[in-house]
Amino acid sequence: MDSEAAGTGGLPVAAPWLVRSTSPLHCVLAFLAGAALQQGLDLPAPQDGLREALHLAGTVLANGGLLLVLWSFALFARRRTTILPGGAPSRLLRNGPFGRTRNPVYLGMLASYAGLALMFDLPWALALLPVPVWILHAAILPWEEAALHARFGTDYLAYRDAVPRWL
Repeated sequence: MDSEAAGTGGLPVAAPWLVRSTSPLHCVLAFLAGAALQQGLDLPAPQDGLREALHLAGTVLANGGLLLVLWSFALFARRRTTILPGGAPSRLLRNGPFGRTRNPVYLGMLASYAGLALMFDLPWALALLPVPVWILHAAILPWEEAALHARFGTDYLAYRDAVPRWL
């Protein structure tokens, strides 16, 4: 979405730095901050049976999220459109996971984040998950949605009305 944001009269507008910096970076930084808190402050982690259950849940979440991201990227590649939030999409994707959620890449990425935090015994990284979620809601998704509306008009509005943002 390079650049046409709603309300600009169709004039190109560069994506804000928070959008261009990408949500994977926001997730990595939040995750590392949580890991640093966990290790640096020697904060408690789950023990024994609970720990094993959390590892299993984390493995399922992390792998499921990764598969969702890879499936979405494959669809982007097959349809020859950009995966970059600040790029210019050539078409709307409506099949596969995009038929169930408008943001399968972000959903998969957040699931993987949560899963990795559980797998590596980092509850404090999990506690910081709201930070990248907030950045998504406050900056990235509003910009992307405005750019998609500016680019695809009523086609995007129909898609937005038919498919939920998350699930």
